[in-house]
Amino acid sequence: MFDLSGKVAVVTGASRGVGRGIALGLGEAGATVYVTGREKREYPLPEFLNRSTLADTAAAINQLGGEGIVHYCDHCDDEAVKTLFERITKEQGRLDILVNNAWGGGIHAMSDYFFNTPFWEQPVALWDDHYQVGVRSNYVAGKYAAAQMVKQNSGLIVNISFYGGQRYFNNVAYGVCKATIDRMSEDMAHELKPYGVTVVSLYPGNVSTEGMVELAKYNEAVELSKMESPQFVGRSIAALAQDEQRLRETGKILITAELADYYGFTDINGNHPESLRSLLWED
Repeated sequence: MFDLSGKVAVVTGASRGVGRGIALGLGEAGATVYVTGREKREYPLPEFLNRSTLADTAAAINQLGGEGIVHYCDHCDDEAVKTLFERITKEQGRLDILVNNAWGGGIHAMSDYFFNTPFWEQPVALWDDHYQVGVRSNYVAGKYAAAQMVKQNSGLIVNISFYGGQRYFNNVAYGVCKATIDRMSEDMAHELKPYGVTVVSLYPGNVSTEGMVELAKYNEAVELSKMESPQFVGRSIAALAQDEQRLRETGKILITAELADYYGFTDINGNHPESLRSLLWED
């Protein structure tokens, strides 16, 4: 389908969910993929989120024909992030793809308070959760990735975002976080374009993550069959990474389903997911 043999990628937050799927999508194209995440957490996860580890993700990448490399990293720790990119430079001598997927806005919201209650009823910590790992962490990883990519005069940085950056979705902190990611992508793209580095925001659709699979057990309205697989998100990035003319897209917001239409690929089950642009973006 796609050939990323010889390409080196980093996917942050790749233990599960969209991050894991992205890593698999790059791995099946033959890329070497560094998968990151925390080794230990300060708080327990629900059981259904503990069924996959970074090591599992790396093993799955290997089975698909790529090379999966585990690097434990707390993306709240700037020095730890710096060490990650120093390791990649030392071991690979290059970096072709950075996918900023790590996001800290969900776990506390699900376990300690309601995610979609009014902002005045939520603790300010929700804002911090979104921005520490979700905005600031993207900026820090982007900084170190860009330094290497500028030397190469090539590279792709993908910041995972969502339609909440365009219109109200879930809560205030979530929407402002996504809008900030989109603006950061645009401004990074402006500075990096002269060096041949592409930066985009990517909007997945409804994705059949572990959380959605669990929700479907209790809510008949959740139709997993119509959702995108996490790996479909990875395929969209693989398609863009293989496109030698991708710089034309820099600074834009791209949508997974629309990339599938353009590049002619399907989901892992053969489905053609529909874009949510008209439903969640345009009036």
